[in-house]
Amino acid sequence: MKRYLLLIPGLVMALAPLGTVNAAPLSSVDQWIEQAMQANATFGAQRESIAAAIAVQNAAGTWEDPILKYGVAPQTLAGPNTVGHRFEISQKLPWPDQLSASEDAAIARVTAARHDTRWQQRQLIANVKVAYGQWWYISQALGLHHQTRALLDKLATITEQRLAYGYGAQSQTFRIETELDTLDAQLVELEAEQSTLSASLIPLLGGAPGKTDVLLNLPSRAVLQQYQPDAREHPFVASALAREKAARADLERAEVSRRPTFTANVGYNSLWADEDKRWMVGVGVQIPFSGQRQDSAVRQATATLAQDQLRTVQRQREWQAALAEFTATIRAGYQRLDILKNRHLPNQNAEWDATLNELASGTARLDDAIESALRLTQLKLTQARVRRGLYSAIAQYQAWLNDPTIPYSLE
Repeated sequence: MKRYLLLIPGLVMALAPLGTVNAAPLSSVDQWIEQAMQANATFGAQRESIAAAIAVQNAAGTWEDPILKYGVAPQTLAGPNTVGHRFEISQKLPWPDQLSASEDAAIARVTAARHDTRWQQRQLIANVKVAYGQWWYISQALGLHHQTRALLDKLATITEQRLAYGYGAQSQTFRIETELDTLDAQLVELEAEQSTLSASLIPLLGGAPGKTDVLLNLPSRAVLQQYQPDAREHPFVASALAREKAARADLERAEVSRRPTFTANVGYNSLWADEDKRWMVGVGVQIPFSGQRQDSAVRQATATLAQDQLRTVQRQREWQAALAEFTATIRAGYQRLDILKNRHLPNQNAEWDATLNELASGTARLDDAIESALRLTQLKLTQARVRRGLYSAIAQYQAWLNDPTIPYSLE
């Protein structure tokens, strides 16, 4: 019995409750976001859409280029008389409201491009945070795996010592070896998952994160009480409103096209012998013949406006649904964490301590200690998984949140 008691201190030290995984804050989520903002090609292309829309705006509301015509009489080139030539300049005269409608449409499309870029920026930040949470979780899983592996290695050593003193059974050694083999197989899967995740981050971040540790901090529940103005201020909805405004301006321009089009021209014809007749000033008018082409353009613009109005309504509904969905997910996540922290983990730690005491007194089997340790590890892994899910939900919730403090650097 004394020999058996000599094994208890070593057994208790080997089976001490698993500590928390210490993640060195070598890489912060802000660093990931900054890297993505600079290197993400999709976001870079979206930002260029603003420059393209501004270029269109610069030309909107301007008159069409004048047309210069010049002609010469070939047979007068070698003759004794003055060379006969003729030139004419014509300019189409736009309606003032046609120019203003064209300019309004271009301005609205610039606004839409800005809002689209802001929305994609929010999505990019959310995606980076989701990936950051996944990277943190896989690191936690690997850390807990190595701790469990080390614990079972010590259990294997203690089991061999117990067998040497005549306690226990040979089957316990095989039991531990089976668990060690299972852990080795799990390690292969975890490392493969980490490598796959690292490769999947290349398009998002512009490069793999490497073997960096990350630190994940959850915000408080106050995140659900952040600023919530009108949905129309959110870039997801605001871009649809801007396109609706552009479509309304296009409709106004199409309606103006039903009017006659006037052209002013001035010309000179040296073939006239009378010099007073050589200079010509005139006005041309283009009258819609049947109006079918203009009516078709108006009907098309009307349908486009109706489509954009319905898209705006749909986006407002999607915005409301997304906020409600993520609000429910976040509340449930915090509640699950409370249960894990205040009930599950304390109960499992109590079971672990009781198992150790029973093992020390000879009333518990070694299998019970192994199962209790694995359950404790699994519960900590569940806690990490809940934290990851909550962190991802908060990131997506903040993307849909109307927060005027979010900085934008779009140009």
